[in-house]
Amino acid sequence: MNEASKPVEGPEDAPLDPFEAAAYWHGVFEDGGPAAGQRERFEEWLAADPRHRAAYASVEYAWAGMASAGVEDRILSMRREALAAPRNSRAGWLRAGAGAASIVVAVAVVVGIMVIHGPLGGHSGAREFATHVGERSSITLPDGSTVVLDTISRIEVAFDPKVRLVRLLAGQAWFEIAKNQIRPFVVEAGDRMVTAHGTAFDVRIEENDRIQVTLVEGRVSVEALNVGGAGPAILAEREDLLPGDQLTFTARRPITKHKVDVAKATSWREGRIVFDNDTLANAVAEVNRYSIKKIILADPRLASLRMSGVFIAGHSESFVETVTGNFPIKVISGAPGGELLLTAAD
Repeated sequence: MNEASKPVEGPEDAPLDPFEAAAYWHGVFEDGGPAAGQRERFEEWLAADPRHRAAYASVEYAWAGMASAGVEDRILSMRREALAAPRNSRAGWLRAGAGAASIVVAVAVVVGIMVIHGPLGGHSGAREFATHVGERSSITLPDGSTVVLDTISRIEVAFDPKVRLVRLLAGQAWFEIAKNQIRPFVVEAGDRMVTAHGTAFDVRIEENDRIQVTLVEGRVSVEALNVGGAGPAILAEREDLLPGDQLTFTARRPITKHKVDVAKATSWREGRIVFDNDTLANAVAEVNRYSIKKIILADPRLASLRMSGVFIAGHSESFVETVTGNFPIKVISGAPGGELLLTAAD
């Protein structure tokens, strides 16, 4: 018996399909909350198999979508009746009014699967996710892995029977990979291929085509992917990373690898931007990623000033207040494009 078919204490103490069990648990938490001991059993079920977590995330996503579209009160009432039905037999749980509620659950599951596996362009079974300026988005993949997208970021997810492939097309993404999987998990960014080995890492593509890979835990290998010829792709220049390593490379410059402050490098996941003796030019560029209202250094002499601090992503005004309060800098507002112009105060 595999983990996905183990008995789940809750609806009827009988084996359940992961999506059916996920739908049941979702109903427990949405309609009145869990009874004594149920939360512990739910956590055990969730941790037993990555497919359980992925199934539960799909049901949550789908039910939220149906709720926003509006679901008849009659259907919601029947769903609640199903949850209140006797739990001593599977047949009892699914008969009469409970059967209609299970239909709603089935619809939610199908919608959830389509959200993750829906077709995209010419890639069969692929799906694209994206964020706008200032947005962050957390995505649970079919295998239970998690991806968090930073501002103005875009990925394409293309799982198949041989590989779990994610293409980072723009921006920055955090990956926490489900362990104990047979298929390799690969992230493609530019002309590089990052292969994860049960790990957590961050990948970023910058405007000048610079790619940055930061390893938080576990192990990853980064390889150059030569796709120029008509023949098969050739892998070369393999680099293995240890926790705390950051690999940076462009098409025109050699690879550099060094240790970094992981908390600083991944602070964006909590909506924070951390600077530690960074140049003002780099700080302004980073702050601008999260805000529609841009800051412009109107005086090039300011670019090399050094600063440190912690800021909330998207709050350009508070950043400007800090800079003008600690340096001989003034802000000129009212620019035609709404930008905040910084210039020397003298």
